Amino acid sequence: MSDNPLINLLGLEEHARKAANSTELGFVMVNDSRALAFYRQAALFIDGEGLKAVSGVAGIEAGAPFTLWLERVFKRLASDDVRQVRPADLDGADGAEWSEWLPRHALLLPLKDRDGLRLGTLLLARDEDWGEQDIALLTRASDFYGHAWAVLHRPSPVTEWKRKVTSIPRYRLKLAAGIVLALLFPVRLSVLAPAEVVAHNPAVIRSPMDGVIEKVHVRPNQPVGEGDILFELDRTTLTGKLEVAKKALSTAQAELDQATQQAFFDSKAKGQLAIIRARIEERSAEAAQLEDLMARSQVKAPRAGVAVLDDPAEWQGRPVNVGEKVLAVASPHDVEVEAWLAPADVIALEKGDPVSLFLNADPLSPVSARLLYVTYEAIPQPDGTLGHRVRAELAKGDSGPRLGLKGTARLDGHRVALIYWLARRPLAVVRNFVGL
Repeated sequence: MSDNPLINLLGLEEHARKAANSTELGFVMVNDSRALAFYRQAALFIDGEGLKAVSGVAGIEAGAPFTLWLERVFKRLASDDVRQVRPADLDGADGAEWSEWLPRHALLLPLKDRDGLRLGTLLLARDEDWGEQDIALLTRASDFYGHAWAVLHRPSPVTEWKRKVTSIPRYRLKLAAGIVLALLFPVRLSVLAPAEVVAHNPAVIRSPMDGVIEKVHVRPNQPVGEGDILFELDRTTLTGKLEVAKKALSTAQAELDQATQQAFFDSKAKGQLAIIRARIEERSAEAAQLEDLMARSQVKAPRAGVAVLDDPAEWQGRPVNVGEKVLAVASPHDVEVEAWLAPADVIALEKGDPVSLFLNADPLSPVSARLLYVTYEAIPQPDGTLGHRVRAELAKGDSGPRLGLKGTARLDGHRVALIYWLARRPLAVVRNFVGL
């Protein structure tokens, strides 16, 4: 053994790293560490395994009083930091027995692996106090002792995984299990869509002919009765044509009267009677058609209800084509829910699935409904974008909200795990981004 402590430290490190097994390494720890500092007794304790080596003895007697006392001391005093201990650090019977087994001054050196996890503790005991140089050298030795022991006792991946799992605090495991169970909890897959309360079976009022709307006689949401005039078309052209047709009919009637008188004396005039009568029938049909168009230019309500239309001022003076929708007459109490579902939000929905309508006017009181249908193909919405039309009937016995109210509809489909419900949209974004 050299007088230079650094040379002794390097030699001791070489012996520790070249140890063939844990028994040889334990012998180096408890016996050869005297090359760095003098001590009378040494013991090596490995966490989870117990006492592994004691200086000056070839083997350890498991049930011996000294062995049992040392194991209790290690369990009570071991820590992650180098520390000096004395009999006063132990209370009770273990402290009283100290003088029987060990010198008064002991040094505890923790052995740690490369991750800083404590593997065990090396105890060195002597009669005099420990100096700073001795503690520094032995602390350095405990560092490579721990690395050498970790190499010789490198656990398998399964053992290491079990060790890490068992070292996790129990409350964290319970919390993780609770989170997993919560993520597996079944919930209904749902989507949101803008919705509106619309008439269930409205009477759509369309223009009966090509023309220009002269006047709208009703206002939005105005109650109307069956036969009330809703709007009328400009009849200036029809009036002129009807006057001409009536005059042509009068002329043809006069010609018939004249031809009838001449037929008594002129056989040629008698032959013209059939032609004149046909002309009268033609003029009569033309006048009847014009009179019918005049009557139809005043559009009347086919049934009682409320008028559903835009601003009447926007319609007055507007040209319309035959069959073009102008307004609708609907029952204010016969309503249903209409929603527009974006193509990206389409999920598996079946008739009868629950629908909840959250009105903008009262979002805290959802209205319950049942799904009627979702269109297979996306069609243009009123704002021009594509969407799938959704219709839902209100729950029976519910008077229903007012016609025209808007809000947001939640459509509930089949049940899925909560984790899928949370990750569905992010997964769709990622899938579109990566192209899978």
